[in-house]
Amino acid sequence: MTTSTSRIALRFVNAGTHAKSVALMKFLSRLAISLGAARHIYVVGGAVRNFMLDPEGTKFPIKDIDVVLDSVALGKDSDWFAKQIAMNIPVDTNITTNQYGVAILTVKGEWDLDEIPMKGEVIEIANARKESYGETGGKGKGYKPTDVQPATIEEDVYRREFTFNTLLWRLLDLAHGPDKAEIIDITGLGKSHLEQKLIHTPLDPDKTFGDDPTRMLRAIKFLVKYDLEIAPAVAASIRQNAGKMKQMPWEAVGKILVGDILNTPSARESLLTMASLGLIDVLAEMIQEQKPFAAYMAGQFNQNRNVGLLLDLADLGLGARPIEFLTKIQQIRLREITTPMDRDEASEFFALLKKPQVNSMTLIEEFKLEGRERSDISKIAIEAILASPILAYHPDRLQAFVRDRLASR
Repeated sequence: MTTSTSRIALRFVNAGTHAKSVALMKFLSRLAISLGAARHIYVVGGAVRNFMLDPEGTKFPIKDIDVVLDSVALGKDSDWFAKQIAMNIPVDTNITTNQYGVAILTVKGEWDLDEIPMKGEVIEIANARKESYGETGGKGKGYKPTDVQPATIEEDVYRREFTFNTLLWRLLDLAHGPDKAEIIDITGLGKSHLEQKLIHTPLDPDKTFGDDPTRMLRAIKFLVKYDLEIAPAVAASIRQNAGKMKQMPWEAVGKILVGDILNTPSARESLLTMASLGLIDVLAEMIQEQKPFAAYMAGQFNQNRNVGLLLDLADLGLGARPIEFLTKIQQIRLREITTPMDRDEASEFFALLKKPQVNSMTLIEEFKLEGRERSDISKIAIEAILASPILAYHPDRLQAFVRDRLASR
């Protein structure tokens, strides 16, 4: 598939996702209006952010609809609204409620809404809440709230990590779609920061990152995904608080680092930004000090087919076991060779370099090699391929080269 064809296909998929989300919001709006509850139930966060950035949804479609109910003002909670939704969906659904009072409704049966299939769709309804965090420390402190209480929508908004995620739509206004709905900006900062392409926090960034240091990685995720800039005060806070990442559960750090940063097309740009903010040094220390985290990251590196990224990780001190068989000089040469290649070509070349196509047993028997001498075969082959990359694709020529080198010793 060509790049242009891939982009067209992605736009098609995004448009379908966007249309599904819009249809669902209209449905929820009509239902909430009929219940007299629409003034106090909101869509918040990513859906509004993406719509502001891309109203057509071709690049940044509305995907997840985060519904927040102001139970203080309404006198009813998320579980009540989830049950009302279930009663108005003409197929089987499933509802579970987590420890934070978030009701998660899954559509189990075949259901078309505005001629759009909704089977498997998940709707999350949260109660507006305020949170308290313990002192930064072990699991559950400084990462997940230790105390959650019902709150007004205003209080809920200010607990969020970035101002562009505080924007709201009322369900009251969504009956005819988001393009007809007023975007509510309680902080007075969300719209302007998004228009300025700026990452900022609704509260003092030291508090935001102190409550949950993994938010510093989320800042990097949003920075690259949406082509934003980090506000100077936020950047200064990240540098000051970077060390708190070490107090987080490594699983939480690894999930965001791998899923939202390393496994994206903009991984290299993200890593360079993280290095400038002091986050790379902290991650390198975590890998050195926490064996489970080191093992997890090593496993991720082994699965990664992006040669350039592996080289970047090694250069930044994060380690990358798949390339540790090469010296630093050889790694530099590998970058020179693979930089002009596309990702698949570079991956194929790297695989041939790591396991050169040489018949080792023939050479071992011919030259009666023993012990460490046998490892010389691979070393010679690697040196030959790095000097003349075409040899990687011609086993006979590579075999002859290695034989000549062994014979001349």
